[in-house]
Amino acid sequence: MSVDEYPKLKTSVPGQYLGYGLQPVRLCYHLMSVANGFRVSLEQLDDIAIHDTSGGLIFEQSKSALSGNAASDRSPELWKTLANWASLPKSLQDAATAFRFYVTPLKMGNLVHELNDAKDSAKTAALLKRFKTKTFRGTKDVGVEPLITKFLECGDEVCLKVIRLFELQTEEDPIDAIRQKLLVTLPEETLDQYCAAAIGIAKDDVENLIRSKKAPVLDAVAFRRKLRAFIRKHDFSKLLVSTTGEPAPDQIAVLLNSQPTFVRQLMAIEAKDALMAVAISDFLRATADKVTWADRGSIVDSSLDELDESLVRHHAMTADEISDTHGHLDAPQRGRQVYRRCTDLKMPLEGQTLPGYFVAGEFNCLADDRRVGWHPDHQSLFPKVGS
Repeated sequence: MSVDEYPKLKTSVPGQYLGYGLQPVRLCYHLMSVANGFRVSLEQLDDIAIHDTSGGLIFEQSKSALSGNAASDRSPELWKTLANWASLPKSLQDAATAFRFYVTPLKMGNLVHELNDAKDSAKTAALLKRFKTKTFRGTKDVGVEPLITKFLECGDEVCLKVIRLFELQTEEDPIDAIRQKLLVTLPEETLDQYCAAAIGIAKDDVENLIRSKKAPVLDAVAFRRKLRAFIRKHDFSKLLVSTTGEPAPDQIAVLLNSQPTFVRQLMAIEAKDALMAVAISDFLRATADKVTWADRGSIVDSSLDELDESLVRHHAMTADEISDTHGHLDAPQRGRQVYRRCTDLKMPLEGQTLPGYFVAGEFNCLADDRRVGWHPDHQSLFPKVGS
């Protein structure tokens, strides 16, 4: 089976951004973007709230639209947000400088664009007048009609302000904005890791405040100071970045059922289902990484050959040692000992740290090529082609 015949890996999980939900991503972005002296809160006044130095507030509702269009004209998410903003206490209404409706991935809707463009009294009044019509509101208690009614019940003055301060922001990938902040000073191949670290710092800081029963509000200057310290301490330029996520169960099942050589080598040592699944995952991810790293120029092809030679030598020495020290075990047991010892090995590539699964995956690549094996009799059980 050639590389092209193996199942393609899925590289992202819907609704997850580098392992985090949307709100921590937006929290991180704002902490990196706002002016000195500003603070940003999470799920205190809104999904996100930006607190400026004069007491003004930007309210943001962050919507993931992977399973539907939150920006559509009759979207419950849109009308619930408008009604909630209109229902804010007067002190918060007075402090509001913007009501931002953020949607990702990129979505469109006529009404949100009309709301975004309604910045003068004539346009805001015209929209509010339309909202009050029976035709627009629809049948009582059906669809979004109760949410439209809740919005209108807050009164014309409040509704007009919400309309006037409404801002629409929609983009394809919320991580890209953070990447752009880091791209100026950091190597491109490490951006996702630094993005994940930045989001994690913001999320941890706000969760620590919540656990301490303090207001979940972070100071942007303090956050940026902590992030800079993290970047100085961790040099991800010496780390080869994983190019794939965990393969899906169906991808593992496809390869297991096709029984390529490395799978049959594991079957020969009676590997359990859990070990087999991890081995297939490691194999798929390492195979994908090698292709991507070479295409990007992150590694030199000959370096992989040198790594493989080192792994083959390590396998031979390990197999010899296990034969001496565990000769009392049956063949499959000795084979599992060799496999565990080999795949637990940590080695760099071109002085760069490899993802934890890579060496194990590369050993399985070598087993697939019959250059190594786990069963004591692997050379006769799985002879090299042409031998």
